[in-house]
This record gives sequence, structure tokens and C-alpha cells, in this order.
Amino acid sequence: MRRSVLCLPFLALTIAVSVLARQPAGVGLRLIVVKTGEEAADLRSRLQAGEGFEDLANKYSIDASASAGGYFGNVVIGDLSKEFQDALAGLRPGQVSPIVKIGEEYVLLQVLSEAEAHYHLGYTLAGQGKLDEAVGEFLNALRINPEYAETHTSLGNALALQGKLDEAIAEHRAALRINPQYAEAHNYLGNALEDQGKLDEAVGEYREALRINPSYDEAHYNLGVALKHQGKLDEAVKEYREALRVNPGLAAAHNNLGVALLDRAELDEAIAEYREALRINPNYDEAHYNLGVALKDQGKLDEAIAQYREALRINPHDAAAYNNLGFTLVQQGKLDEAIREALRINPNYVLFHYNLGVALKDQGKLDEAVKEYREALFINPNYPEAHNNLGIALSDQGKLDEAAAEYREALRIDPSFALAHYNLGEALRQQGDRAGAAREFRAFLRLAPTSPDSKEKIERARSILAELEKS
Repeated sequence: MRRSVLCLPFLALTIAVSVLARQPAGVGLRLIVVKTGEEAADLRSRLQAGEGFEDLANKYSIDASASAGGYFGNVVIGDLSKEFQDALAGLRPGQVSPIVKIGEEYVLLQVLSEAEAHYHLGYTLAGQGKLDEAVGEFLNALRINPEYAETHTSLGNALALQGKLDEAIAEHRAALRINPQYAEAHNYLGNALEDQGKLDEAVGEYREALRINPSYDEAHYNLGVALKHQGKLDEAVKEYREALRVNPGLAAAHNNLGVALLDRAELDEAIAEYREALRINPNYDEAHYNLGVALKDQGKLDEAIAQYREALRINPHDAAAYNNLGFTLVQQGKLDEAIREALRINPNYVLFHYNLGVALKDQGKLDEAVKEYREALFINPNYPEAHNNLGIALSDQGKLDEAAAEYREALRIDPSFALAHYNLGEALRQQGDRAGAAREFRAFLRLAPTSPDSKEKIERARSILAELEKS
């Protein structure tokens, strides 16, 4: 288990580190910490023979910085102990220090170049969400070394997070001009292209990343996401499985594999993947939500409700989880609880009011259904489905004039709303407006999709229209 040298009391007094320090005297440092002098001497010889400090730190260092290639931070030389000051004296960027013994451990140091120091500072700032400052540091690094491919890529990622996708793509392409075999740059370029909706180009970049590095789990995962967006479920499943072969602990791949399997109607397999994602990361709100959906599809409503509640505990702003929790409670006949739950969390959540209206209408509670549809429309007056459903409820109450007005409002918002044409046709026919009814049924038949769900209404509309056109 790797641990930080900063956890040792002696070193805590020896090194004063400020990752955000920007004093002119500050330098960036990498380090390798090992347990024996023999191991330190061997690594120093390998470094002097040309092996990469970052690679060896990642593989051999027992310090927590190993996963970052030994990057330790920006330090002020004058704040270091005499042993470290002596080891760094006269050391130029890229050179490796003599071995420094601290307690029972042995340390090798490397001074970063100025460009590297700006790059790592930018990387740290980006991780803290300080994107403007991070971009500034990456640009400083590139002013010093315009051919620093990793900085172009990190700058591209920061710009993408700022929504500047064209600029991000330009930076990733700059990285690939410098190093066409840079798999990470292909992967991140694919991300930016996918965010622009350019799925074919994104898929091409992910495949290029995998040509360079077939064991690149993140690229397999991202390729799976893009393929699913293209509707290629079988290929997406294959890529998610490949990502998991490389990295079985990739919770997002388990979750997305579950989504793809659910789309293939493989419900039990999907549930198994969601549960595995949650075993790896119990606080994965999206996996809790997706597991809830799958359990609801199995009719396990109590278990589904528990998963929606867990998703909301982790992410109180998950609107879809609120909606499904409320709707599932309604399905259990717990209408009052559903209302309390929704209104306690977000009284202005339009979809819940709409779905509650649907549930109340199905229970024959027309007055309450009308109230919920009106509440949904108060929040969003341009919600055509709510106008249409309000019209249906009003029609069932015998209020044909008001119903027709709601259908017309739905059609003003969305003239291609086939079902609203059908419902308006029915209302006009009941009011004795044969010409108007015929006009609406013709519009319905022109717009209605050919599907099993529409078959009954299409046949009825044809029959009514034939009767209306007799006279």
C-alpha cells in the first residue's frame, strides 16, 4: 500500500510544500521513495542510463505521488531541510539528485523544467475546478515549450470543460501533430468531437487510440458510449466488456454495460452489472437509479423505491429519480406519500405534476388530475402533452369547449402532434362540427406513426372520417 512521505513526522518538518506556490524561487519536484539504499542506487543508475523518471516512479516508488509519476508539487528551496538543499544544489532541470536518506527510507529527486512546473500547476488547478487559472498555467507552459504535447492535451481538456469545444479540438490536434502516436490525445479528441455530435469522427479517434494501445480501458469505454449513441448495441456491449477485461474495477463500464443490456431486454444481466458497479462504488447515484428502473421493470417496486431513494441521498438534484420515485409510489397506491415526497423536494418539478395527473386520471380522480395538469402548465405553459392530457380530462368531465381549447393550444405549440389532432377531432364531432372534425381526423391520419400502439386509433379515425364524409 503506497503512502505519502508527508505522513512521516520527520519529513513533515523537513519539506514545506505549497502546490499553489508561485514564488520565483519555487521549483517543481518529482521524487522516488524506496526502502533500501541498494534499490535507490539501482534506480539512479537506470535513470542516468536514460529510463524515464515518471515511469520508474510509477512502478517502484512507495510514495503516494507514484501514480502521478512522482510529481510532488511546487516547493521553495529555502524551506527545505539542509539534506534536500544540498542534494538539489546545482541540479539542473531533468537531472537526478544523489540519494537522500530520510529515516528508514531513501529518496531520489528530480527538478522539473519551468514548462513542466507550469504544466503540473495547471493540472492541479484544473483538478480543483479552477479552470481559468489552469488554462493560464498551460498557456505559460506552451509559451516556454510550444512542442509540449501533454500540455496541449491538458489545455484541450480544460477548454472542453469550459464549453470551448472548437478551441479544445485545436489543442488536441496540435498534440497529435507533435506526437501522432499519442493515444490519450486521440481519446480526448474523440470526447470533444462526440460532445459536438460528430459521432463518426469520434469513433474514428477512439479506434485510433486503441490501435496505438489496445489495452486502453478508457478508450474502449468511450468507444462503447459512442457506438451506443449510434444505436450499435452489440458493438457497444463488446467494447464495454473489453474495457472491463482490461480494468474490472471500472464502475462506469459496468453501469453502461447494464444500460446496453437493458436495451437488449436482458434484464437479469443488466441488474447484475448495476450491482457490480455499486459494489465497486456504493455512492454511484446513476447506477442506483438505473438499478431502480430495472427492478421496477421486474415488478419489484419496494426494491426499486429503495434504489431511487439511495440515488437521491447521493444526488438530491436528480430530477429523474424524483419522478420515478413518485410514479412508483403512485403505482403502489401511495398517492399521498408520492405527493408529499415530490412537493417536499421540489414543488416546481413539472414532470412530476404531469405524471401525477396521468396517475390520478387513471384512478378516475378527474378534478385532482385537472389540478395537477394545470399546475404543470403554470410551471411550463408550452408543454403540449400537458395541454392534450388536460383536454382529455376536461372532455371526460363533459367540458368540451374547454377541452377543445386545450387541444388547440397543444397544436399551436406543436402542429405535428398527431394525438392532439385526433382528440380535437373527437371533441368537434361531439359538438356537431362535422367539417372541423373531418379536417382534424385527416391531419391525424397524415401524421400518425404506423405502429401497434396507433393501430386502433388509426382504424377508428378512418371509420369516423368515412361517416363524416358521407354527407
